[in-house]
Parts: sequence; structure tokens; C-alpha cells
Amino acid sequence: MITLQNDQLKVVINELGAQLHSIQRVDNQIEYLWQGDPASWDRQAPILFPFVGRLKDDQYQFNGQTYHQTQHGFARDRKFAVLDQSATYVLLEQHDDDETRKAFPFAYSLRVKYELTGNQLAVTYSVTNPDAEQSLIYAIGAHPGFNMPLSANGRFDQVQLSVSPAETYSRVVLDGPYNDSAHPLTIDMHQPLTIDHDLFKNDAVIFETGGADFTATLTDPASQHGVHVHTHGTQHVGVWSPYPTKANFACVEPWWGIADNVAADGQLLHKQGMHRLAPRGTDDYHFSIQPF
Repeated sequence: MITLQNDQLKVVINELGAQLHSIQRVDNQIEYLWQGDPASWDRQAPILFPFVGRLKDDQYQFNGQTYHQTQHGFARDRKFAVLDQSATYVLLEQHDDDETRKAFPFAYSLRVKYELTGNQLAVTYSVTNPDAEQSLIYAIGAHPGFNMPLSANGRFDQVQLSVSPAETYSRVVLDGPYNDSAHPLTIDMHQPLTIDHDLFKNDAVIFETGGADFTATLTDPASQHGVHVHTHGTQHVGVWSPYPTKANFACVEPWWGIADNVAADGQLLHKQGMHRLAPRGTDDYHFSIQPF
């Protein structure tokens, strides 16, 4: 485990998947990050790469070959190496090998930077295509889970979700695990939304953010503690908690990608929400977590 600390935050990171393991404020020592439970969700903050969401039949076709890949990709289950580290910063890397090529026939480097800046944890994902000829086709996303409520006398069904800008958003509907973006709903977020478990009976609530800066905030009104997740350049931000299993956490998920469309034909070149990174190119993705 890797520990970062400044005068306001203490954060622990697991090299397996470069997954966040703990987020605490120094002044109150509240654990903001979900600690995992096999009865509901045994992960904490997986990195989603090279796919976000589920593929139809857990497979896709590329260059005449069929490849099998489970939901959210494989990066979350592979170790990252530490490239650089200080008291408040760490840079980790994972890259392709013979095993990844069985599920994803591309060369890649995925670097993850965590850095404490005041009362925020800044996160940067950097994807590099080392191939000199072939474009890298991928999606990436984050899936941090936050304890909700954050007080002994709070209740999950009192937790409030608010967003900034506070406006009406297009909401992508899920049909099972697949997106039905051709038939969106709207969700009015001019005022905070009090969440409950039934909100997630059809899986995640997915905001179409269109690349604009977007902040999602979870607040426990019993304690007035909560967390802001500031996103930059995402097309979608998902909010999720398990259903029908009930657990006291909610995830705020910046996505640069999305699950297969209900009309997907299985061809990687046609898949919705994928990025195409030119040979020798690098793209960066940013978000930050601000507990309060």
C-alpha cells in the first residue's frame, strides 16, 4: 500500500489496480471511501480500462478475430508499478503484455497520477499508444465508491445528490447492462435530489455532461459531511449503488466511454464512446475528489 499525506488529507492506494483504498481528512479522520464488502460490492475505486461498462456477450470483434472481455476491462485486476513517489504524489504505470493481448490486441501504457493539492485529491490518467503504426482504441473511466451516510445517525435514504451546474440534464437509460442512448430521459437537478436504493433499480443514473466541467456532490445531511467529485471533459458521469442488494455507499463515476449500445453489432470499430489514439500519441484525463 502507498500512503500520501499533507496537512489536510491522508490517502492510501493499492498497487493492485492502482485502486484507492482510503480517503480521510486529517481534521475529522472520517473514512470517506467505501471499504468493500463481498456481500454487496467488494471493490472500492476500480479504474475502468480498456472498456467502460459491459460488452454484448462479453465479447467484441476486431480484424476478424473475436476477443472476450468482462465488464469494465482488466486494468483493475492487474498490478501497477510505482514510477515516482513523494509524500503527496505518486505515479503508477501498467502496460500491455502477452496476457493482455489475449483480450485486447493493442500496445498501451496506462499511467495513473494521484496528487494531494490542498483539500483535494487530483487524479490524472495518461494513456499512451507506443505502437508506431496502429491506432489504440479504448475507453477509460473511474468508479470510486463513497461511504454514505458518513455519520452514525444518518441514513442512506436521507443522502442528497447535487450537481453543478444545477440544471436539467439528459439521462442515458440502461436496458439491462446496455445503454439505450437513442431514448434518453431528463433529470431536473436544479435542486438537490434525495437518493434512496430504489433510484438504482435500473442500475446507474447516467448524466450526459457533453464534455463540460461537472461536479457531483454527495452530502449526508445528518453530519453535513460529504464529497465533491469534480470532472473535466467527460461525456458521461454515472452515479450508482447496488440494487436489490442494499449497502451504505454510492459511487460517482467519471466516464470517458460507455457500455455497449442496445443496437451494438459487436465490432470494435463501431463501438460507441471509444477513443482512437494515434500512433505514439498520449491523452490525459482528469478529475478530483474533495471530501468535506
